[in-house]
Amino acid sequence: MAQNAYRYQNLATALPEQPVTPSAKKVRTKKRYQAAVWTKRERGLVIFMAGIVLLLMMGTVATTVTMQRVDAQNEQISQKVTNVKEENDSYRGDIQSKTNRDNLEKVAQSANMEQSTNNVRNVNQ
Repeated sequence: MAQNAYRYQNLATALPEQPVTPSAKKVRTKKRYQAAVWTKRERGLVIFMAGIVLLLMMGTVATTVTMQRVDAQNEQISQKVTNVKEENDSYRGDIQSKTNRDNLEKVAQSANMEQSTNNVRNVNQ
């Protein structure tokens, strides 16, 4: 420590005294920071990631549109199936009304036929 003694200065004596005046105002200055320079690698990475995000967005929109189209087609097919089921039910009702015993007797009488079980054989015997 003794070797550094010649460099020692008392801080109170090292600075010259300045008179304090009330008109001396401290001016605050804003620090302005400059934007950091991007490297080629950083720029490339940003462009690459932006491309990936863009592709994902387009894929999402395309998938949504496709799903809406498929849902519309499924709805049309469901309506067609419902219509066919209703037609089948009405046809079943017509078949039951036409094969009713009373209806068969009316048709037989109108054609001068009669219904009897004398001439009927069971094929399974």
